[in-house]
Amino acid sequence: MKNEPIFISVIPNLMGGEGHIIPYHVSINKATKILNWHHEVIYSPEENLPILPDNWYGVLRGNKLENELNIFDKLKEIIIFSRSIFRYFQDKLSQQKLDDKARSNIIFIERFIHLQLFSLWLAVLFLPKKDLYIWVLYRHNFHQHKTKFFYKLLNKLLKNSVKKNHFALFSDSELLANSMTKYFDEPFTVMPIPHTDFVTKSVDDNDRIICWWAGPPREEKGWTIIKKMSECVTPLADKFTLVTAKSANVRMVDKGVKVIMTEDNLPREDYEFWLSKTDIMLIPYDSIAYQERTSGVFTESVMAGNIPVTNKDTWMAKELLKFGLDKLIIDWDNPEQVWQKIYDIVHCEQTKTQLKIMQKAYSDFHNLDNFAHQFKINFS
Repeated sequence: MKNEPIFISVIPNLMGGEGHIIPYHVSINKATKILNWHHEVIYSPEENLPILPDNWYGVLRGNKLENELNIFDKLKEIIIFSRSIFRYFQDKLSQQKLDDKARSNIIFIERFIHLQLFSLWLAVLFLPKKDLYIWVLYRHNFHQHKTKFFYKLLNKLLKNSVKKNHFALFSDSELLANSMTKYFDEPFTVMPIPHTDFVTKSVDDNDRIICWWAGPPREEKGWTIIKKMSECVTPLADKFTLVTAKSANVRMVDKGVKVIMTEDNLPREDYEFWLSKTDIMLIPYDSIAYQERTSGVFTESVMAGNIPVTNKDTWMAKELLKFGLDKLIIDWDNPEQVWQKIYDIVHCEQTKTQLKIMQKAYSDFHNLDNFAHQFKINFS
């Protein structure tokens, strides 16, 4: 029987608190508590971050590796970042030795570029290997990137840097896991998306249909499409409210839909507020960028009972097709037709029935207990 391990999340770049990073690692903390494991998060400090939990430590340095740097500055940042990882784990392992409390340490990383993964490997080279595990979760189609060879090589190096069965690869997409298994020649575990807390739908007296484009604006998430929708003159304008981030710079026009703007990075309670209010989640994401890549917004919207509408040939579209929800895969070229299509979808009882089936299937898989269970299996 193994002792309960120390699970350490390594976050090279918090991205100002944007996106999935903070809620994902908060969910890891909840999952490790289910397993009675200890969890810590180490990250590189940044300005204007939200208040982080007590088990988060800003001890990493060298988070500029994603910037445009010359080769000498990149080497300098690699050394700084690698050294900060090494020092943290060296201190932790030394303290465990002094306390005579031998425990396994799981290093977990899930948002990175190849230079950050290389830095991690450099740090691990000089650490004791007996009770060290390395777990890496891939979210993007790195097997199609120009740097794909480096990721394949780094996976091999990291695997060889620890004992047998102490290295594991994860993904949160079955499509992505299958593709990367073939390229990397390594098995992948498909993980649930854990930050899917149940959100109770609120009853709104407003007759308008609330359509939310969640998160900070990005072109790969359909920014141009959303701007065109906000500027569209439609006879259905008084039926809709479009919710977007302030920095999306969308504008209301005469005989266009009402627009409400939110902060780019919403606190979790505000995010859940809009999740409970939303009728339609707008997910016009790029079909190449999201061909195999998951969307937490999509998963959370299904779990919350929203209606997600998305683009063809995406991971989201393939998920909808599993449940016969092809009506939610729409053509975004004509904004006026999009508003009409959404109006028809909202009033389709068959779609709502099929979505409830999908919501149940998602709740059975994407939950903290199952998330924790997958960790436990890989540590067994």
